[in-house]
Amino acid sequence: MKLTCYTAGAIEHVSNKEMKSWREDIAERLRSNDLAIFDPVFREAQKAGLPAGEQVKYIQGLKQGGHIEKFLDVMKKIWWGIIPCEKFDRIRLLIYLREKSQIEGNYDTDLDCWADYEAVVRSNFVIMYLPKDIKTVGTYFEAHTAYLLGIPIYLILPDQPKTEANSTLLSVVLGSKGEIFYSVKDCCEYIITKYKIKIHEVKK
Repeated sequence: MKLTCYTAGAIEHVSNKEMKSWREDIAERLRSNDLAIFDPVFREAQKAGLPAGEQVKYIQGLKQGGHIEKFLDVMKKIWWGIIPCEKFDRIRLLIYLREKSQIEGNYDTDLDCWADYEAVVRSNFVIMYLPKDIKTVGTYFEAHTAYLLGIPIYLILPDQPKTEANSTLLSVVLGSKGEIFYSVKDCCEYIITKYKIKIHEVKK
């Protein structure tokens, strides 16, 4: 693939529609052979062996039912996949994965193997969608990881001006050489132009 993108946004404390709709919109607008999009809603469910969106209830059930070892195992698969992260310095591991993508490139088939951390660090850019009152933690982890490795973050704020956004988040996004947008449409149009992506027209 010429380019790879990670879509970062809330999964646990939102409805199926809220976690999927904006990602589906992006996938439609950025449909191209030039770009692979890593959708964590689908990929995390894949790791848990469940339909997309149902992994949240399953993971919450493990946690609430006291099945902590199983809970930790599933969470490790979501964030690290088959990589034995406990055997390595995690920062050095992320740098290695980033450099590996820059040397070898990424392929469509890679996306089936990656977990969230690897998908972020092997991406050319991250699209982050953050409504004002959405509760999320993982999204910030992903943004911080991208920032540390110099990966541009394109933040979509659908219902608030950037002057009201969290100051640390705003500085991380701009410090990553990213941009702020107020709609999926504007963000995608910017990406198409900046990265010279050839979009497939969908036949009707």
